[in-house]
Amino acid sequence: MCFSMHADLEKLLSLGKITPSLAEKLDRIAPGRYCFHASWGAGKVISWNLPAKKLVIDFEENPEHEVALEFAPRILEFISDDHFLAKRYEDTESLINLSVDDPVELVRVTLQGYGNSLTPEKLEAALKGTVIAADKWKGWWDKVRAMLRSNVQFMMPTRKGERITLRANILSRAQAALEDYNKAADLKAKVRVLDGIKMEAVMAEPDAVNALIRAVDADVRNGGSLALQQVLELAVLRDDLIASLKNTEAAKEAYPLRSIVEANIGDVGRFAEVLNSMPAVRQKRVYATLPAIFGEDWPQKALELFDAGGARAVGEIAKFLIEEGQDKVLVKHLKHELLRQTLPAESLIWICRQRHDASKPLFGLPVGIAMLSLIEQDHMDGGPNRMLRLKNLFMEDKSIIQEMIKGQDVAEVRQFAKMLYNTSAFSEQDRGALMARIISVFPDLHAIVLDALVDNSDKPEPIFVSWESLEARKKELEELVNVKIPENLHNKKISRAEGDLRENGGYQDAKEVEKVLNRRRAELEHALALARGTDFAVTDTSRAAMGTKVTLQPLNGGEPVVYTILGAWDTNPEKHIVSYLSQVGKELTGKSVGDQVKIVPMDGDKKKVYTIMKIEAAF
Repeated sequence: MCFSMHADLEKLLSLGKITPSLAEKLDRIAPGRYCFHASWGAGKVISWNLPAKKLVIDFEENPEHEVALEFAPRILEFISDDHFLAKRYEDTESLINLSVDDPVELVRVTLQGYGNSLTPEKLEAALKGTVIAADKWKGWWDKVRAMLRSNVQFMMPTRKGERITLRANILSRAQAALEDYNKAADLKAKVRVLDGIKMEAVMAEPDAVNALIRAVDADVRNGGSLALQQVLELAVLRDDLIASLKNTEAAKEAYPLRSIVEANIGDVGRFAEVLNSMPAVRQKRVYATLPAIFGEDWPQKALELFDAGGARAVGEIAKFLIEEGQDKVLVKHLKHELLRQTLPAESLIWICRQRHDASKPLFGLPVGIAMLSLIEQDHMDGGPNRMLRLKNLFMEDKSIIQEMIKGQDVAEVRQFAKMLYNTSAFSEQDRGALMARIISVFPDLHAIVLDALVDNSDKPEPIFVSWESLEARKKELEELVNVKIPENLHNKKISRAEGDLRENGGYQDAKEVEKVLNRRRAELEHALALARGTDFAVTDTSRAAMGTKVTLQPLNGGEPVVYTILGAWDTNPEKHIVSYLSQVGKELTGKSVGDQVKIVPMDGDKKKVYTIMKIEAAF
């Protein structure tokens, strides 16, 4: 836009007081011109005093602020009259109304004021806190963004860093899709463009869609193996367009997806890696080409991909095999690899995830042993923690270990427990928690497992406690070491300075307190060394164990009582919580519904006979 020069400058220029170039620079900051400050927002120059070299600028957040002329170019961005920020300064109220009445038009006006293109972050900076209240922005933008995506006037970004662009020409949806595809910077961007197409909205324009199909097919043919993932995805998306258009001619001319697979599947490892990065629905289309390529041998090739696949690919390949009636082939293969201890981590994770369904015949203690072996090997190798997903599965799926060992031979479970307890791949706390879950299924292993775990028969047995009680003991020890013992030592030194220690009561008291504190410190350190924290997760409630709640009915009548069996430090008589090491806890452990027990109730002093009516998880 052209502006007439400010009258003050024209006068100085005519008198030869300033050069034309200086006059042009000064005219940008003349009264009536607009500017922007990062903290104060948009502003308008109200007046200037050239001899004093000062400007007075009315900012949105700092009205009538005086700025030194020499600093203005450094701290201000001077903007044209048609810039959005100038419009915002002059008529914020109309923009606020527009944000309610026609938000799409507000975005269009904003983009026009920035040269028809802005990143979402810049758009937010232009509107949030001025036109749109800051606390309303997210909800407003979520709604408007959906409206913009359905409006072909706007070219919306498909990934971070791309811009929202106002199209120069009015296009149909199919024409807009073709334009966006041809303008996309690379094959990844082209896949994102096709992902955003709504088929039902473009099918009414077969000419534009056919042009798009030809463009995609050209990229499929020329994409090469370096961009294999994108080539495969483009081929699938192209075939979707052809199918929606029912264009048999285009189907005949298109470069087949099967040919791409056949040309690249020789490198199974790389091909599986590529598939793992693809969306599940497109993976399935790739697997569907295997029977045509390999004939009756296709399941074997699918199993090779399964063994080499990542988390996403493994699940989809297994699903395809099962859907095609090859579930027995899959199970047989996995059993064989499990016996050989050659199953990769992702296959083991799939077995665990599907243990109640497709992998039910496979799931058991051998799976746990295989998982633990991989975790241990990875830990010994050092470097990146590649088996973290296996470790997390053990810790986060609180029923997995119980289900693995339920119904298994106790000798085999003991060996598994020994392997688990002796590994350094898990922290001491985690090992304790996992061991507690084993003992919840095999209570007798509290003795049997520990006998197998210790090298020295004199070594004391560990005790299982709740995380809360463990933290409480740790805090008590910390206070002893860092507060109480130093305070007592300080008091002892002061008393010693008073002389005549035999008659010094303060000194003698401090010595006695020192003995008590040190004894308690030794007790806590010993107890904490043996303690193993647990969350008491229990899935097998067929027998009473640590982490269960047991309902007892007195044999001679009366109200039923409920005992909760928890850790060594969790006893609470008022709540009928007993330690698994207490007499009541030991008597209840291992019993089933219908069994009778003879115990001294917590509110009595004589033994009574009870019948176990119900066993349930404590939490």
